[in-house]
Amino acid sequence: HAVYPFTDVVSQEREQQELKETLLSLQPMVKEHPQESFLDFLSQYLGAAEASRILNATGYDALQLPIVTAAMAYDIIKKHPETQNCTENAGNEWRYATDGYGHLLGQLQRQALAAGVEFRLEHRLLSMEQSGADHLLTFSHKGEVQMQRARHVILAMPPTAMAGLNLDFPAAWSPFQYDSLPLFKGFLTFEKSWFQCLGLSDKMLMANNPLRKIYFKSDKYLLFYTDSQSALYWRDSVEQGEEIYLERVRRHLEEALPLMGKPLPPIQSHFYKHWPHGVEFYLEPEAKHPTALVHPSGIIA
Repeated sequence: HAVYPFTDVVSQEREQQELKETLLSLQPMVKEHPQESFLDFLSQYLGAAEASRILNATGYDALQLPIVTAAMAYDIIKKHPETQNCTENAGNEWRYATDGYGHLLGQLQRQALAAGVEFRLEHRLLSMEQSGADHLLTFSHKGEVQMQRARHVILAMPPTAMAGLNLDFPAAWSPFQYDSLPLFKGFLTFEKSWFQCLGLSDKMLMANNPLRKIYFKSDKYLLFYTDSQSALYWRDSVEQGEEIYLERVRRHLEEALPLMGKPLPPIQSHFYKHWPHGVEFYLEPEAKHPTALVHPSGIIA
């Protein structure tokens, strides 16, 4: 493992320092607004236009949601490496696995296989029905529909994905409500390592466009990471075709980067991932929620 580098945020203006000063000055007033959204909280003290600018400067679209109170927003900002410098948590050190988590997952899978666990990958659960003492599960697998009987079923899946099953979720399971946010990440590699010349290696740039947060991993690759509306923008871009997606990526990068009027160097390769249920959350964050839910038919989630 190594020190996670992306706590060092680069901004074209003094946005980060202004953001820090504003958030610290307003923090004592949070307790006076326990139910207000973060957007309403900021608007009350700063006006709507400045509140919107502050929210954009955090890089997280989710902070604009009505459900996110001021207290929740400060907690989120304190606990993310990209924004912790705007709080009293500045200087906290994060660490990451230098080679990723593939080896760890592979080792865990081998241990499970040795213990008799069977893995059936790339299956999508479509529905479940009671069949005597059993549950009849219907899966989609590479375009084919498959049926599977099971005496006991434990589900580990996003709550909002469960809403798509015929299990009356959440009404038959829980008195609480659930929602989720989409996430999108895009990776780009280039023929030449031009980040270093701009002083961007191992730093993160906040962008006031749909790229939102741009990470420069040494001289290896560029990554942008988005949530909520920006994630939906990139999902829609991908659905319109790779050419449109890459054209938008290039255009927004040229807007955000200090390229001094020069075009972005040619993209060598790219990879992206969209998570429809990227972040799951309760709509009643203050309530005490159970760690597992049980359906009347005995299914555990």
